[in-house]
Amino acid sequence: MINTALLRIGQPKSVLNKRQKEFNQLSEKIEQLDHLIPELKSARDQIIQRIPTDLNPLVMEFQAFRVEMVNLMDRTYTNDLFRNAYQTKLAYLITENAFDLIANYGFDELKAVYNKYSEVDIETALEYATQKSAEKITDPAFLIEQEPERQTEFPENFHELPEEEQQRIKEAHRTERLQARIQEAKLNMDKQKTTKSVRTVYMDLVKAFHPDLETDENEKLRKTEIMQRVIGSYQNNNLLELLKLQIEFDRIDQDHLENLTKNQLNYYNKVLKQQVEDLEIEKEMIQKEISSLCGLPYQHANSLTTVIVKFNTNVNEVKAEIKNIKIILKHWQTPSQLKAYLKTYQIPNEEEMDMGDD
Repeated sequence: MINTALLRIGQPKSVLNKRQKEFNQLSEKIEQLDHLIPELKSARDQIIQRIPTDLNPLVMEFQAFRVEMVNLMDRTYTNDLFRNAYQTKLAYLITENAFDLIANYGFDELKAVYNKYSEVDIETALEYATQKSAEKITDPAFLIEQEPERQTEFPENFHELPEEEQQRIKEAHRTERLQARIQEAKLNMDKQKTTKSVRTVYMDLVKAFHPDLETDENEKLRKTEIMQRVIGSYQNNNLLELLKLQIEFDRIDQDHLENLTKNQLNYYNKVLKQQVEDLEIEKEMIQKEISSLCGLPYQHANSLTTVIVKFNTNVNEVKAEIKNIKIILKHWQTPSQLKAYLKTYQIPNEEEMDMGDD
């Protein structure tokens, strides 16, 4: 069971210092993310469940109509209405659509049609596409290299400078390196103290609820359940949840929070900041999964309703495309209708063809 009550210092109208305000802001942000992340996970899981039943069959129905369209253009290619310019456009449309249908949807029956109109046979084209795909960077993490250790940089004319000036520059570099080491040591010490602050809360709960020394079986079971929550929160470095557990089981009260020392609040706030950062990363990862599933910009995936509405829109768009392609196929059964389309069609990245007089 997760305690969802908002943990805050003071009452809404209390006069708080900067650190107390920061604690409350971080606590509120964590609570928001703790509610949003499960909601987004639910949205993602619903889409994953619906894709095979609600979307994929429609997509494949639409692709099947595209196969009919390719075969129709193939049959119409030699029609007397079509001179070379029209045939060039037809050949382009046939090969482009056939390749996509073969490579991405498995309609291998179009391979023979593709080979009729392409200078490169389909197997070669597929192999080339696979190679190009493999060359794409899908995860740039491997490009990130460790930053090399900074080397001491002296002016180009360093050795031409007077000895006194050389010594001054060397001393300045030594001071800079020393300051960097001191700063690193301070950061490490701070990290140890923030970790210790979480562990202090954790150990208080462990001492109170460790079940091993309990003789009463019912009480032992209760403490075991509490300890599972305590250990889970500690493993996740979830200071906020540990503090809630302390309050829930009367290990501390509200006055304890309001009387935290300056140093305690500093360390608590550092832990909570890290928790917010970790939750933001988790949220963004789920948002990007949702984006890849339904095309919603990941920054807009901020509620279950928004995500499901987008998915339903995708389904309705495919239905509309099916309706439209059926109409096109019906029209193109008449060669003059197909010719009218080809007259206005422009092959990408090519100069407009002179179609002449009809």
